[in-house]
Amino acid sequence: MGWLLRGAAAVVAFVVTTGPVAAHAVAPVGQWSVVHHDRRDSYDTVTVTPGGAVWVAGSRRGESLLLKGGRSAFKQVTGPGFRVKRLTSAAGTRVWAFGASRYARWDGRRWLVRPWPYGRVDRAYAIGQNLWVIEKSNVFPRAGEAGWTARSTLRRLTGSVWRKVRTPIVVKGLDGKWAAGSARGTAALARWSGTAWRAVALPGIPSSRPGQISELTDVALDGETGRIMAVGWVAWPCGTAGRSFCGETLLLSGYPGSWTFEVRAEPGIQPRAQAEPDGRGGAWVVYDAEGGGSGFLHMGTDGVEPGAFPAPPNQVASVRDLANQLGSGSVWAVGAAASGRNGVIWHYGR
Repeated sequence: MGWLLRGAAAVVAFVVTTGPVAAHAVAPVGQWSVVHHDRRDSYDTVTVTPGGAVWVAGSRRGESLLLKGGRSAFKQVTGPGFRVKRLTSAAGTRVWAFGASRYARWDGRRWLVRPWPYGRVDRAYAIGQNLWVIEKSNVFPRAGEAGWTARSTLRRLTGSVWRKVRTPIVVKGLDGKWAAGSARGTAALARWSGTAWRAVALPGIPSSRPGQISELTDVALDGETGRIMAVGWVAWPCGTAGRSFCGETLLLSGYPGSWTFEVRAEPGIQPRAQAEPDGRGGAWVVYDAEGGGSGFLHMGTDGVEPGAFPAPPNQVASVRDLANQLGSGSVWAVGAAASGRNGVIWHYGR
């Protein structure tokens, strides 16, 4: 990846001591726990390297913030010099940070910064030798919108150039060689052949109503078994003159040629639901719960179990991003309260 070494700005990273924060704690085995929280902070994105280093980006009292931790306490480290909106990583020396007008790569010693002349980065993925971003994706409004059409742009880094990639579906989430989204208003999957994206045939959604539309918002791949799990929503016009929308949560699981859809009345339409492998054949699906905070569905091999994320005393915090350590059962989540303060880091480990 010499593409960032030529003419790139460099920032040397170092550990900075900060004011008092909550002590790091090891998560109890088999459940989600709050392992770090700080009332000064707000956390937006997280990535975990294969070696287990956890990077978290957000803000502290309005200023950009980057933390690093994992097995030890989280410490503030120098960032790339801009407010980081998205993180992804493929190794300890390949951590990428994306902002509004710049992006950077951590090479193990310093940040190498380059301009980002494209649109808003909504998701970023380092998958094998590929670096992908989903740009300017739109979200189905909970209240519904007549004539709503899914949109996004997928880009891939080729050498030192970000190229727009043609896709047979509107992509909203990636994992491995799989992409989740929709095609012509219907939930869809696509698979990367190594040179192009190809649409994958899926069964019909169990229930069908006049004017129904659907979308998959994210996909998770179990690396050992090859099982695919995806989350999305299905919605249809309802109410007076069909001016509002009713809807349900849509879950997909299975293997190429053998897929199963499940429609769940609860938790309803979840246009931002995110999925992440659990490292043991299943996946975590995270969504915004009614009344605040975040809930989850665990898609296990024997069924789906619901639950809620714990919160520090007298706080209601929502998960904003989710990441796992490749090949392990260690999963991390970050977020904050609706006010934008009270940053929280959660961990699940086996």
